[in-house]
Amino acid sequence: MIIRKSLLFFLLFSMSITTQAQSELGTHLMRGLWQANQTNPALLPGHMINIGVGGTYNNLQVSNLTFNDVISERTDGTNVIDIDKAIALMEDNNFIRESSQIETLSLGLAFGRLNIFAGHQLRFNAFINYPKTLPQLAWNGNAQFIGQEINFAPDVQLFAYNEFAVGAAYEVNEMITIGGKIKYLSGVEDVSTEGSRLNLLTDETSYQLTLNADYRVNSSGTLTYNGFDDLDFNFESGKFDASQLFSSNAGFAFDIGAHLNFGRLDVAISALDIGSINWEEDVNNYTLSGNYEYLGLDIVQDILDDTTTIGSVVDSLRAAYDVRETNEKYTTILPTRFYLSSTYLLNNRVSLGGVLYGERYRDEFFLSFGVGADIFITDWLRAGALYAVRDDSYTNIGINAALNMGPIQLMAATDNILAAFQPKDSKSANVRIGLNFVFRPKSEEIRNIDDISDQDRFFNNKPKF
Repeated sequence: MIIRKSLLFFLLFSMSITTQAQSELGTHLMRGLWQANQTNPALLPGHMINIGVGGTYNNLQVSNLTFNDVISERTDGTNVIDIDKAIALMEDNNFIRESSQIETLSLGLAFGRLNIFAGHQLRFNAFINYPKTLPQLAWNGNAQFIGQEINFAPDVQLFAYNEFAVGAAYEVNEMITIGGKIKYLSGVEDVSTEGSRLNLLTDETSYQLTLNADYRVNSSGTLTYNGFDDLDFNFESGKFDASQLFSSNAGFAFDIGAHLNFGRLDVAISALDIGSINWEEDVNNYTLSGNYEYLGLDIVQDILDDTTTIGSVVDSLRAAYDVRETNEKYTTILPTRFYLSSTYLLNNRVSLGGVLYGERYRDEFFLSFGVGADIFITDWLRAGALYAVRDDSYTNIGINAALNMGPIQLMAATDNILAAFQPKDSKSANVRIGLNFVFRPKSEEIRNIDDISDQDRFFNNKPKF
């Protein structure tokens, strides 16, 4: 069920980028914009008063597979799911990574060198690491693994939570700005796994089935298990419910960052979402641990039958399974993100930049980097472009733009615009859309790049972003 839902995320996204791995590179390089502060609390916006309303961000990454790898066209023009083709393209381990943010309201105020921030977001994260043996077993049964012991345990975490953040940044001098945020987290729902062993052995002589297990599924308000024929999974990502703003599932996280200015050149570094959530409300734990055997040779021929699915294997082992249910609280660690970047002001209107991004999630580390350019086309319009490498994807061309209309500021950014034109052949895509109300530029407008001593003043006042 979990794999099916995650695959559904992928298929829906492939149909339209506007409906959808967490790396956000282009926005981070948009210095002076309010949204860049979300990637480093020391990156300051260009106005003394900044109000963000109704922003959204979504990112999806799928390893090894695209839509066209899963769907094939018949000679009569109809589409069919080609599971065998998809399995053949999988690696030993495969990932589905999805994240989203729905910003309700955020506020930034500047008081001289001190800048303070506050805001609320509803956030969702999905991480699925599944071995190739899982779809192989589910699709073709266990006959292909006679005499082998295979591990088919997926590593899964799906969770949603409300984030309330407050923070500050201080301009120590014209060269150094430091910042930080502390976040109160209120968990909405979660399903996650512990342990990594579901080893199935089919003996080559007796055909005895043995399951060696060390696996646990934790759930808060999501999963109810009453037996193999009665499993209720209900996870609704992106659902906003005011009654869930504050729950017993609480936690804390913090962001830290620094921004160094060297005239035309700057360097920024940050670490984000360092923290965890403790799940205590409506908690269920389902544990499978130990060795389970089934000796019934009367069903061996059915199990080896090519037309038999995993259902036969499950039926065979069901009587031996001992799923232990408890209600113990548990903790999930947030995916921690890291940014290291630099930009260089080439002239009055053009800047060049590079960014390195890392993310630690579960036991995996994801790395991305990008290079780009940002151009102030007019005093009210800026645009940028980016080339990025993300995991095993090398064809990521990003674009971004920001538009000022008096106090109204609109921005949009994506790190892979090609997904909009080739959605069925893309492994990753993301998009951020933001609406800001901005008031009072921080200081006098600067027209000549040679007159500045730091980038903050230039980006904050040239041209009014």
